[in-house]
Amino acid sequence: MDQNIWEYDDFIFKGDELKGMTAKGKDKVKTGGQTDLVIPAVTPDGLPLKKIADNAFYRRGLTSVIIPDTVESIGYDAFGVCKLKEVKLPEALVNIEGFAFYRNKLTKVEFGSKVKRIEPSAFAMNELSEIALPETLEYIGASAFYKNAFETITFPKALTKIDMYAFRKNNIHKVQVANSVDLHKFAFESFTTVERV
Repeated sequence: MDQNIWEYDDFIFKGDELKGMTAKGKDKVKTGGQTDLVIPAVTPDGLPLKKIADNAFYRRGLTSVIIPDTVESIGYDAFGVCKLKEVKLPEALVNIEGFAFYRNKLTKVEFGSKVKRIEPSAFAMNELSEIALPETLEYIGASAFYKNAFETITFPKALTKIDMYAFRKNNIHKVQVANSVDLHKFAFESFTTVERV
């Protein structure tokens, strides 16, 4: 952690979870213009950081974030309505909760190798045109990638479900989905040709 910019008293911790920002931290972003966030890898108690709580950085205006590789869960709306352009997700991450990165400016998302679930609207309303989904991914929630810029997408073998509107408001004309996947009939646009393989 860059001690010159981000300090423990900028954040609120509970156990191994980061709950949000203190008034000091919020002021650093809003008044100080510090929008490049580095999240501490270790809590003040010396615990590796495991969770980022619901709404932790919602509407904080962040333009970049470094998330420690120990984080296993990113909460609901944790980075919703910010200005993130790209994000490298932690290696330990398993669950990405609903609206976690909703309405940012993402053009690049790099996944770790353990993500199993992308919950509803997690990456909705961004600018993603390509993405390498992790091989471990089992579930893509409703509207998970709604209103992005995809023209093609490839799904991992572990995938079992793609929910309603997951890829609506994209420009995917043709896509292959395994027969084993539970595919909602409105997952893609009406013009998308879905080939079951």
